[in-house]
Amino acid sequence: MAPMLNADFQQMEKRVPIPSTQVDPPTRESMTTEGGFLEAWAQGYNVGSLIILILIVFCNYRSGILLHKLILFELVLALWHGTFIFVADPAYGWYLSSTATLLFISYQLHNIVSWLKIRPFLPRLGSRIFIITLILVQPFWIAEAWSNFSYFNGLGSDVNVRMRPFEALLRDPWWIFTTWKLVSAIKQTYGFSVFTLVRINVRFGVMLACMFISIAFLLTDVAVNAAHVTTASGINPYWRFALVFKCASDTIFLDDFKSVLDGILARKLSSTRGGTVHGRTQETRKRSFSSSMRGDPELVDCAPVPGPISRRSVEQPDSGPRWSRSFNPFRPHSRNETLPKIHVQKETTVTSETREPSQDSWHSGHGLLMTPAAVAYGPSHERSVSVSAIGAGSPGSTTKGNRLD
Repeated sequence: MAPMLNADFQQMEKRVPIPSTQVDPPTRESMTTEGGFLEAWAQGYNVGSLIILILIVFCNYRSGILLHKLILFELVLALWHGTFIFVADPAYGWYLSSTATLLFISYQLHNIVSWLKIRPFLPRLGSRIFIITLILVQPFWIAEAWSNFSYFNGLGSDVNVRMRPFEALLRDPWWIFTTWKLVSAIKQTYGFSVFTLVRINVRFGVMLACMFISIAFLLTDVAVNAAHVTTASGINPYWRFALVFKCASDTIFLDDFKSVLDGILARKLSSTRGGTVHGRTQETRKRSFSSSMRGDPELVDCAPVPGPISRRSVEQPDSGPRWSRSFNPFRPHSRNETLPKIHVQKETTVTSETREPSQDSWHSGHGLLMTPAAVAYGPSHERSVSVSAIGAGSPGSTTKGNRLD
């Protein structure tokens, strides 16, 4: 650490935040040293965090899903309000108000994303009340954008000072309701406590932590604005912390909460049963292999016959509306889909039948047995000689010759 022997302690005392007494519209030149340090640090934190979140979205982005597009658009719009510290007067006020308008749009997109994520747990009436109340507050944000332009550019109106404390009241109740409804759905719909679910999936616990931290910072922002406890330039970084943690809650899981919880429980059940099933499979394979080596015909390793593969199972699952495909800037122009070919082989039936003698050909048995030579029968003495000659050949023939004599 550098030595502090020659440090100016009076200058260090000036860096302590004091209540705001500023009446004139703030400009780039009127910003104090303390205000410049605090605003530059807060904007750097804002931009750096959102850039990391945008990269995370790109890593998990799937084409054709509207919810993923809205989350990405929300982050990009909120990014630009962290860059007005580099702009000098007189463009400082106009650039600040323009990026603030983009930030207000990002707020509304965040509430729409919250509605899409919690909608599977809402009844139809509750879903309609959520989106209708969100539409009813849009005139306030139009007026807030106008008051921001008027105040930071010296157009003769300071109504922004009185409207600023009401921003959180018309910006964050939907986010607080979404957080409460998610915790309630975990207990009522799935029968799990929050701590049990966090032990099952740590990533889900990180998302819940971001949601609660964002609510804590937005309540701090409300308290600071209500008490007018800010630095000399009217700057506080608490709303930026709330913004970053809200965006992080949307980014950790891009899909709706019901799909996320169903996937967590399905993986938990499969991992619980997977060890037993895998062990039985390995044991069956070992037994079948040893049986085949011994020649045992009773144990045969039979592989299941795969069923027909549908076209939808081969293609990438599309959980978003079809009309949202046209808004996807990252979709390739052409995608060659390779479908598996199914080879169908007809079964062959083998039957055995008794062969009839009539089915034999004429010379089929020729040459198998010798045919005895023809015998010419003459007078009686020739007949006895021939018979005795034949009888000398075999005993059976002698018996036959005796009968003839």
